[in-house]
Amino acid sequence: MRIEFHSDTAKKNNEDIYGLTRRSAYVIDGASALTSRSFTPGGNDVTWMVQWWKRFLDDNLDNTTRTIQEILKIGIMDFNRDFGRFADIDSLEAHEQLSAGIGIVRKHGDVLEAYVLGDVEISLESKRGECLVVTDSSIKDLDSQVVDLMRRNHQREGQEVFKGFTGQELDLLIRNRSRMNTPGGYFILGHSLDAVDMGIYKEFRVGDIEKCLLATDGIVPLSLRYSRKSLLESIGKKGVREMIKELRGIEKSDSDRSRMGRLKVHDDATLVYLDFGLQP
Repeated sequence: MRIEFHSDTAKKNNEDIYGLTRRSAYVIDGASALTSRSFTPGGNDVTWMVQWWKRFLDDNLDNTTRTIQEILKIGIMDFNRDFGRFADIDSLEAHEQLSAGIGIVRKHGDVLEAYVLGDVEISLESKRGECLVVTDSSIKDLDSQVVDLMRRNHQREGQEVFKGFTGQELDLLIRNRSRMNTPGGYFILGHSLDAVDMGIYKEFRVGDIEKCLLATDGIVPLSLRYSRKSLLESIGKKGVREMIKELRGIEKSDSDRSRMGRLKVHDDATLVYLDFGLQP
């Protein structure tokens, strides 16, 4: 099996992370903080969170006596305990809480398990050439409200108050964040045990799958140039590093976000590519 992976950021701190174990692969996309408050050592709680989860998953994800959901719930309890040393979680507003999208694939005998919580994506291509994308679009739907607001404000340059957002845009982001892990809102990896059961879980026969791609939502601009099937084909030919390099070129050429509306000009981008039909 051929495996390629890469994570890239245009910022000081990468709030994405990925991992590979003997049976599993995963990507985590930390949700950008909507507050200047920071509680953990190092000054970036989101980076602290994704690094914490990497250590936990590397140690626990291959335990197939437990379901992926059971492992994540144990992780959340441990995470809340550890983060609780720095902050009183119950006192935090929704936009001050930590959260991240997560996508996991795990080989369990002849079964390939796929689990998504949040807006990360797992793309699978079968040996028959059929392509399936496993993701939750709820966050994208909420983010599109902010993107529309940004597009309507032709005078927004110079009005930014926090991370490139205007006060009106930030208020909407905070309102949307308050819908985190609530019915009618969206579900994501955070402090809530119940949210885990709202993730998307699917099983496939390992022998039916040709290719698998785990990706954070930073790769979205590539959809200007590729369908998901053609993206998998191009990654197979060019490799993940070249595709992320191409992504940065697309972002740069659309720096005003006129061709593709998005919250950020450059977002963290992470790819893990698995080709079950090829030897390295």
